[in-house]
Amino acid sequence: MRAQAQARIDAATAAGMRVLVERYRYRWTPGCGLPARPGRLEFRPEPDDAVILDALCRIGEGSLDAHFRAAAAAHGPLAAAQEDLDLLRWMPSPRDWWRMAFTPGGEPVGLVVPARNPTAHVVGFVGVLSGQRGHGYAYDLLVEGTHLLVEAGAEEIVAATDQGNAPMAATFARAGYPVEWERIDLV
Repeated sequence: MRAQAQARIDAATAAGMRVLVERYRYRWTPGCGLPARPGRLEFRPEPDDAVILDALCRIGEGSLDAHFRAAAAAHGPLAAAQEDLDLLRWMPSPRDWWRMAFTPGGEPVGLVVPARNPTAHVVGFVGVLSGQRGHGYAYDLLVEGTHLLVEAGAEEIVAATDQGNAPMAATFARAGYPVEWERIDLV
């Protein structure tokens, strides 16, 4: 199978495309176990796109996400954040599922967007504000998103991250999300 994939990649690169990123795709089911909520953060819906866009910009600072970095390099960080917001708004799930996370003292920490795409329940986005990294908050965000999706009736949840984003890959593993398959994104 790897040889067949490499042949397709070689053909695409010969045609002028290039590899942007290799990604993991995850599929969580109840058999994986529902991780307990850590309880360190407070979660609130945020209906204001301007607040979400600001959070996405702050999350983008120093991001390990290849798609965000490529969009920011091509069009600037605000445009990259707007692209992320537009994708999240495109998903047909209720907007009130989106959650901003805060410390007990009220400091913003990050954003989790449990969502549906046209075919599945998904972890649409998990991001920690650049100044809040290093505390393991991505785990809290992912667990909250998982619980919200299960409460909404999800029997399985699909998610993905870049293979080069080792902290997020470790977070998915810790939360019980097994890798379903790997993919390569070309541009």
